[in-house]
Amino acid sequence: MLSFALVVAIGLGAVVLVANQVTNRELHEFMMGTDTDAGVDVTPGMMLGSAGPPQLRQPVIDRVNGAIIVGGLLALAAALAIGFVVFRSITRPIDQLTHAAHALTRGDLSTRVEVDDHPTRLGTDELSDLGSAFNSMADHLQQAEQLRRDMTADIAHELRTPLSVIRANLEAMIDGVYPADGDHIHTTLDQVNLLSRLIEDLRTLALAEAGQLPLVKRPADVSSLISSALASFETQAQAQQIDLISNVDTHLPLIAIDPDRIQQALAILIANALRHTPVNGSIKVSSHQESNQAIIEVADTGSGIAPEDLPHVFERFYRANKSRSRAAGGGSGLGLAIAKSIIEAHNGSIVARSELGKGTTMRIELLI
Repeated sequence: MLSFALVVAIGLGAVVLVANQVTNRELHEFMMGTDTDAGVDVTPGMMLGSAGPPQLRQPVIDRVNGAIIVGGLLALAAALAIGFVVFRSITRPIDQLTHAAHALTRGDLSTRVEVDDHPTRLGTDELSDLGSAFNSMADHLQQAEQLRRDMTADIAHELRTPLSVIRANLEAMIDGVYPADGDHIHTTLDQVNLLSRLIEDLRTLALAEAGQLPLVKRPADVSSLISSALASFETQAQAQQIDLISNVDTHLPLIAIDPDRIQQALAILIANALRHTPVNGSIKVSSHQESNQAIIEVADTGSGIAPEDLPHVFERFYRANKSRSRAAGGGSGLGLAIAKSIIEAHNGSIVARSELGKGTTMRIELLI
């Protein structure tokens, strides 16, 4: 709107300027009787006559009309020039967006457009907003593609290890290197079970992310779930010389949840805490009510998580310590992602707080 108004204003200004200049000169010559270009010699007294003035006004009118035509042509030229500049200023970012969109369709996810981040006094430029939205979309697409590639590589790596062990054991037994006894068969069976758990974990994640994780909700007692989850890890904690502490609010109301899924999430958090808590450490599981929410916290005295790793702990296959493989007790890297998916399927939330050398706290919030 401002560009069109500017073009109109410049056009009118050019017409008025040229017309005024020429008209003033012509009227001065007419009044003074010196209009030699018209071929008529007049005196001021002739202006009072009845026949003279109409004959003399026509040349002036012609000059004025000519001035208006010249002014109009100048205004048209100025409007075309300014219109072209404005047109290019508008179409240039649109052209950039078009080329960037074509580049994205060709698979170049690193394509970005230049954005003017300086808003005018009248507000933010709509094309800049569109460019920012495009860049944000490209960023998310690039991140999603990178996550997909990383996940594919991680899945291949996680599946390769048990499959390699199974294949090696079976080939060794077939070739007579290993006897087909119970020990070697059980070792192979353990790898098969590990492979089955990994596939089931991936299936759980896929269902949760698609919003199709089956939940059988019923009123459940959170304190009972916590006690049951802790009891299942009592033997392992004693073997690692780690204290399991329960501090639950027995007055919490019943919550409509899937108790099996919530207990699965608690088991993941406790098992993860056991892997990262040293000897003579402790793991405390507590629960209490805040407003209309039931709060469950699993706090350990382990090594903690570095600040740069903390935002990624719930990502699939992510390990803060890259050297901790599954064989070294690092897990598959799916546990926390599954726990997060289960909690979010209950319309709850889970966050991690940690400090290096002091431990980690996982906080679950569920609506009552």
